Amino acid sequence: KPAAAASTAAPPSSAGSCPNCGSRAIESLGPSGSSVCTDCGIIVEENTIVSSVEFVEGAGGASHMVGQIVGQNSTRSFGSGGRRGGQYGFSRQSRENTLASGKRRIQEVAALMRLGTHFVDAAHRLFTVAVEKNFVQGRRRAHVIAACLYTSCRQEKSQHMLIDFSDALQINVYTLGTCFLKFRRLLGLKLQIIDPALYIYRFAAHLSLDEKANQVAMTALRLVARMKRDWIVAGRRPAGICAAALLIASRAHGFERQHHDVTKVLRVCGLTVMNRVKEFESTPSAALTLDEFHNNDIEGEVDPPRFTLNRIREARAKAVAENNVELLTSGALDNPRMKGKNASRWRRPRTKTEHEKMYDEMYQDVETELKDVLNPDISGDPDTEIKNDAEISLPEHHQGISTLHAEIHYPRGDNKRPLVLPNQATAEELAAPTQKSEDKLNFEEWKAGISDEANDELDLLFRSDDEVREREAVFNAQNKEYIETQQQKENDRLLAEAASKAKEDDEAAQEEKRGQYLKKSRSRKRKAGELTTEEALLEVVRTRKISRKINYDALSNLFDDTGNFSLLDDKGTTKDEAEV
Repeated sequence: KPAAAASTAAPPSSAGSCPNCGSRAIESLGPSGSSVCTDCGIIVEENTIVSSVEFVEGAGGASHMVGQIVGQNSTRSFGSGGRRGGQYGFSRQSRENTLASGKRRIQEVAALMRLGTHFVDAAHRLFTVAVEKNFVQGRRRAHVIAACLYTSCRQEKSQHMLIDFSDALQINVYTLGTCFLKFRRLLGLKLQIIDPALYIYRFAAHLSLDEKANQVAMTALRLVARMKRDWIVAGRRPAGICAAALLIASRAHGFERQHHDVTKVLRVCGLTVMNRVKEFESTPSAALTLDEFHNNDIEGEVDPPRFTLNRIREARAKAVAENNVELLTSGALDNPRMKGKNASRWRRPRTKTEHEKMYDEMYQDVETELKDVLNPDISGDPDTEIKNDAEISLPEHHQGISTLHAEIHYPRGDNKRPLVLPNQATAEELAAPTQKSEDKLNFEEWKAGISDEANDELDLLFRSDDEVREREAVFNAQNKEYIETQQQKENDRLLAEAASKAKEDDEAAQEEKRGQYLKKSRSRKRKAGELTTEEALLEVVRTRKISRKINYDALSNLFDDTGNFSLLDDKGTTKDEAEV
């Protein structure tokens, strides 16, 4: 049996069953690429494509590989040897060359970053999508590859940051960040926020903590978890949170570490680390000892730091509006993140530096000159002269309060304007919106409800139909050649589309006519006396003599009309034996 030769066969394959006996005991022969049934010995499948490599020796003694190579993502095969398409060696499509070179570059960058093969495969899949969507056009290959690798690291939640790729490739981190954001927006990826705990063990090993590195890392992990519950991590970069946690943990375990020790390792600003430490100092957990912090968990949460600062600012504004000097000077409204004189700095007016004074004078001079050029008629009229922001009078409750030591000004928001309290909002601001979120604005009705001065300003923003036509005529005259070129391209495109459509219609009509002709020819009745194809073939065989040494008449008498031997009777004996 053929199966007897399959002594070195692979384990039984689970693909399909034997078409002869129905058995599923099929063994795959690796070298030959075929599958054999072990029960009946029939070859179930023969595969002509094998993974073995063979070489032949040419006339000059050089060896050449036999067959062709088909890549994993290739759409066609390519072989070796000879010069093809103006190139030496292998012949590939441009897209395949781009993907192959991209994978090689990804492997090089992954080797620099010490990333595994699964990161390379994930990044190569992302790079393939980037090539299909033409994201690599007009961008440096290194930027796209770094974005693909960093995206795979984010998906796998590894300990690599974007600044690590910036150091390895010597590319600006903001350039890589811009490319990464555009790539993520193109693919619509929803990446999870990085957990700062991922970087604890990595950067703890660079702080020279000796045998206590693991203990410091465990304390830092608990600090990060506590910061999450106290809303310190939300909206903050993970590197700053990790740096603050490592700094506090190392100091708690007796190591004298300063801000520059962790900022040098994590590459963050020292002010950022100080702010995160001060935010943690304002929480109840900061008052615990190391053992209490590890053994006891404080129930409840603390308000977010920014929320607390905004409430303090509103309390200051309310105290100034109510002329509550006692509350303002008591220190209850001081900044909880500051200590000593820095906490009450907000009560002292800020003095401008020499550079700020110089710039203010320069801006005032420039503003005066612009007013004289744009409005020469009203430059000397004090009634119509435009006042700047510093000269505009504030409401009475925004003026500020004079105390024994200094004048406390009314707080200002992030937009540098006086802070508006919730109870100071106008009725229009507090009213529910009348415009639907998905409705269109009726411009004429809205325009009728505003003042005449605002209407005049709006009229200057919109042009009439005559002005639009005049502007259009000027634009067409100045860009006549460009418009003609674009019109010619559009006409050529329309002609090409019309010719292609006409060709397709012609081919479809010809195919339809051919089908109708074949249908008619097949359905046409055979004429009387005309032989069929089978009868004509038998007639040719009968009339043509294959050999002159054969008696065709005697040969034709061997069989009867039913196909049996004509010399046998019903009992199976020959006629000569029956006569005897």
